[in-house]
Amino acid sequence: MGRIARKYREKLLCRYDKDGIAPYLSVSDFPGLTCKEWTFKNSAGVNVACFRYRYETYDPAKLVVFCHGLGPGHTAYIAEIEYLCKNGLQVLTLDYTGCDRSGGDGMLSVNRPTRDTVELLDYLKPTEELSVVGHSLGGYTALNVIRMTDAIKRGVIISGFLYSRQMLGHFIKNRLINYLVERAERKTDREIACADNAAYLKKTTDRLLFVASRDDPMVPFSIGAGLAQTLGNERLEFLVEEDKKHNPTYTTEALAFMRNSFAEYERLVKDGTLKTDEEKRAFFSDKPAAKMTVQDPRVMDRVVQFIKE
Repeated sequence: MGRIARKYREKLLCRYDKDGIAPYLSVSDFPGLTCKEWTFKNSAGVNVACFRYRYETYDPAKLVVFCHGLGPGHTAYIAEIEYLCKNGLQVLTLDYTGCDRSGGDGMLSVNRPTRDTVELLDYLKPTEELSVVGHSLGGYTALNVIRMTDAIKRGVIISGFLYSRQMLGHFIKNRLINYLVERAERKTDREIACADNAAYLKKTTDRLLFVASRDDPMVPFSIGAGLAQTLGNERLEFLVEEDKKHNPTYTTEALAFMRNSFAEYERLVKDGTLKTDEEKRAFFSDKPAAKMTVQDPRVMDRVVQFIKE
């Protein structure tokens, strides 16, 4: 049990930082966009980095809480955050424990991001009308946060799953190992790991919009939006894309450029053409993040509309 849990933490719940090679957008790429940064200490004693983004013409009555996916922090989602901001919304986000600018040796649990986000809201006690948006692991986090936080009545779940055990089962095919990992998750945070999100979704009066692509290889449709569709609650809405894989908010052109760029990069690394960090950075010098992360206005405008309704 100890060895399996340790390997799980080392492989999945490890420290996530940007490697300085793959391109990322930042607030400086968007003239007029401002970012206030600070930290708070969570219940585990970790300093968690928090950020509030907005343009000058934001609506002070509304605040969107954005939950990032697995990886090196919220900056992978600056394109989504900026899209919300340019439509008059202000966005509160964070780097989870073990991610980018936050402290911690690793994430500790797939449920730690939920705990960090809930504790951030408890710390800030925001007075604005709140909604929550999340992608992938962040979609699962957003679902947990809206269920656990009485002040939030509206959420957008992008490529998210309903249960951590189903998501773990998608990647861990050995039943014994999967059981042991699930047990480790329950031991780490039983309240969240054992929650019945389907029961909540079936009865809730909260409003949720699920955005997903049917061909998502990372979070199968059947354990996310597809499962939510079977629950029959009219308060749940769905925007289902085709051929968008794990990023249904991106344009098809941006997805093609990103996939082709990283496929070529991985091939060149594998065959030894790209060896040093300098060579790897040079490869991406003409492949800007802005071109890889163009947001599909048809999808994102529906997200904005849903938040503002």
